[in-house]
Amino acid sequence: MIGATGAVGLEVIQLLEKRNFPVSQLRLFCSERSAGKTFQFRGQTLVAHTVDREALVGSDYAILCADATTARSMAPMLAELNIVAVDNSSAFRADPAVPLVVPEINGELLKSKPILVANPNCTTIVSLMVAAPLHRVAQLERMTACSYQAVSGAGLAGMHELESQARAWASGEKVAGQLFPRPILFNVFPHNSPRQSDGSNEEEHKLARESRRILACERLRVSATCVRVPTLRAHAVALHLEFTNAISPAQAVDILSQAPGVRVVDESNGDQPADPQMASGLDEVLVSRIRVDHGGTPGKSLALWVVGDQLLKGAALNAVQIIEQLIAR
Repeated sequence: MIGATGAVGLEVIQLLEKRNFPVSQLRLFCSERSAGKTFQFRGQTLVAHTVDREALVGSDYAILCADATTARSMAPMLAELNIVAVDNSSAFRADPAVPLVVPEINGELLKSKPILVANPNCTTIVSLMVAAPLHRVAQLERMTACSYQAVSGAGLAGMHELESQARAWASGEKVAGQLFPRPILFNVFPHNSPRQSDGSNEEEHKLARESRRILACERLRVSATCVRVPTLRAHAVALHLEFTNAISPAQAVDILSQAPGVRVVDESNGDQPADPQMASGLDEVLVSRIRVDHGGTPGKSLALWVVGDQLLKGAALNAVQIIEQLIAR
């Protein structure tokens, strides 16, 4: 694993143990500043090292949990060594030669046993885990997504910044932003990814572009507003979906109740709607508030509230599931 000491890398290590992943040797790689860190795995102490070609020889699979620049530099070497790689960064998500996969949605793309697979953006995965099962039945025409994204989307540094700002505020000290462009404590602001020429930010572009590709539906109209909020982990998304065919909230509940990796929170039983604290640490994506969208085409529009742990299904778990499916094939 490359990028083992970051937020997603740490989750991958835990998942491999939790899921009894069939690994005979786990090799952990990291940046120079993190080299020497140790981790427990199946009763053994593993040391993270800086990556080099010789250390990679003999590996079968690699999970890249590093940034896009690192992924682009590593991919050719991994391919040359015949190591199948799953990349969590944005480096290859728009490359038509690289499958962009959510196993529950388009896992059939893994039948060709690609040497490189791209893991989608975390918000895209959380949204589509709910939208895709409905799309199969009623055919999506339009998706409007408003996301409320936890600070862990920016890694361990994001979580540390929110925690340090909370401590500063509690001590009466000045709250200042470093990683984020402004203080995140008691605040919300548009996602701080680069602004695009149309006024959208990069995160919003990713959600639209990747959704069309994963659903194999280029005609799908997507509107996204991505917002950073002061929660530690688990992204929430308000989805408004418009379909070609008629679909009711009751039908949606029935479809989603049978969808792999999705848990319907049944408010009719007195349960509270899903929230980030409820979803944190869960493999499943939670969906609640399934209702008619009165602003859309009558009988063909739904509004839903979706929450998922973006470090798990939005990143680490999806990557591990991809390799599990590749091994099974």
